[in-house]
Amino acid sequence: MAFTLPRGFAPWLALAGMLLAPAVHADTAAGYPERPVKLALPFPPGGSADTITRSMAERLQAQLRQPFLIENRPGAAGNLATRYIAKAPADGYNLLVGVTGAMAINPNLYNLDYEPAKDFVAVSMVARAPVVVVADPQAGIGSIKQLIEQAKAKPGVLTYATNGVGTSHHLAAELFRQAAGLDMRNVPYKGTPEALQDIIGGRVPIGFMDLTASIPLVASGKLKALATTGTKRSPALPDVPTVAEAGVPGFAADTWVGIFAPKDTPRPIVEKLSTEIRTALALPELRARAQTQGLEVAGSTPAELQQFLQEESVKWKRVVSEAGIKLQ
Repeated sequence: MAFTLPRGFAPWLALAGMLLAPAVHADTAAGYPERPVKLALPFPPGGSADTITRSMAERLQAQLRQPFLIENRPGAAGNLATRYIAKAPADGYNLLVGVTGAMAINPNLYNLDYEPAKDFVAVSMVARAPVVVVADPQAGIGSIKQLIEQAKAKPGVLTYATNGVGTSHHLAAELFRQAAGLDMRNVPYKGTPEALQDIIGGRVPIGFMDLTASIPLVASGKLKALATTGTKRSPALPDVPTVAEAGVPGFAADTWVGIFAPKDTPRPIVEKLSTEIRTALALPELRARAQTQGLEVAGSTPAELQQFLQEESVKWKRVVSEAGIKLQ
């Protein structure tokens, strides 16, 4: 026998469902997490992004009583880990450690079957760091002003090292070249260690390099730090000016690390994660440890990170287009 709702009851049932919906969504976050949470990171272990993420994960585990597991998935310029999470279940247990290149640069260089700006929801910023412009101490380039003078005196002759075509370091160099009106040539390497070794060895006079990897070499005198590319001086190199201070007003090009989730991840879970991440990042000992690596720990709301990603995407799309960068 079929059951029929009394006349006029259906609208009241629908209204009850609408009123109960917020409570249901709140319950989604109330018990979260109930099992380990995975953080996919597009780099091998040991780098600055890996280190700060592990420090954060330890605190999240203590706060939320569940393991936060780092899964290193290097490869394809960060696209491997990024695509993996883009296609993962949107349940709050699959998170991406998003980085500048994979999230804001790669969409302009690769044919991807996902769009970072559309297929992810932002959770929280984690850390930012500038690129550092370094020189071989014997190269006769002791400042950004001298670098610009040499590049303008011999257009197309001055070379600079980066850790590969299309990387955030290469794009920072291209932005600098465009802003200063210079004609310089990129010498791309397969990684930061090889590039640093050739600058020290005098084979390339300058480089746009990872700050964390460069700090000990600057401290030992093997490299000369000319400037950092952030909006303010790095606490790790307080005596080194920013590029803007050194002669290119308005210049800024940070690298960054943020946490993202697949786009349909329940909003209450995203908000809870963001709050817990900001709490973890506020710990003085974590911030102090990050500063020694040249990282500025900086949590954010989901909306702030989403807006930042949009701005970064527009910025780097323009740089790639104006530089005519093509992957071989």
